Amino acid sequence: MQEKRPTLDGLEQVLDLIASDPRMPTNFPDWIRGSIRSGGGKNRVLRYILGHAPSDASPPRVLDIGAQFGSLALYAVGLGCQAAAVDYGPAAKTFQKVAADHGVDYKVCDVGAEPLPFSDNQFDFVTYTDVMEHHSFSPKRVLREIHRVLVPGGRTIVVTPNHGSLYNRLKLIFGGTVNDDFDYFFDMCAEERTYEGHHREYTRAELTAALRRTQFQVRECRVFDQDLASLLYYLRRHRKRADVLPESRDLVLSVLGEIWALLHLPLGRWIWAVGEKASAG
Repeated sequence: MQEKRPTLDGLEQVLDLIASDPRMPTNFPDWIRGSIRSGGGKNRVLRYILGHAPSDASPPRVLDIGAQFGSLALYAVGLGCQAAAVDYGPAAKTFQKVAADHGVDYKVCDVGAEPLPFSDNQFDFVTYTDVMEHHSFSPKRVLREIHRVLVPGGRTIVVTPNHGSLYNRLKLIFGGTVNDDFDYFFDMCAEERTYEGHHREYTRAELTAALRRTQFQVRECRVFDQDLASLLYYLRRHRKRADVLPESRDLVLSVLGEIWALLHLPLGRWIWAVGEKASAG
């Protein structure tokens, strides 16, 4: 599969390829295929990489941190990149084997305790998306490692929830919480040693500071909302399996997000940031 531009159809093919692998645990395929509902985020990252790749003829070298089942890295390979991936957890070794069969250098690594298992100055891009908020530790050590493995002039793409979003502010005004669901956290996760949900979310100012304090030049730091097109794609393709009513909330919020974007209002649910490692000399 070689495409010049990432599409939701192309990403869904990748997800189906991973979900159909017989090594996957039986409860994983629906989760993997269902991730297309937010697939626009991965395609946004891949479009940025393809649009800012080095001008020489060599394929862009991409590392995805917090890769889960490796769909971004697998699709990057299909788009002509050289891709590596890192994650840690009970299923990581299974993900590693599946990804390796499709050309991804997937490493099992606990980024909270271990250095990235790659040499200095190895990648043109490092993606660090939907990960920071799950750390029970400061992301400083991970950002320093990302800086180390990037080539001079290489870039990291960071995506994380916007703690200062309009939606969070309204929740607080009306007596709600901006944290994860309390019943799930308090009861369902009571036996877990480490909670796997969100430990800390960030504002634009904080994310900008985090990048600057780890020696990155901040090229972008802006707010956006979930991609409406991918949510509509999911509902259209999966409506027989999906309970559409719970999705209506996200549909409304995504439509509002399109309005905020047109009006250039920083009210969305996500922060997108790009940090660049200074060129040598």
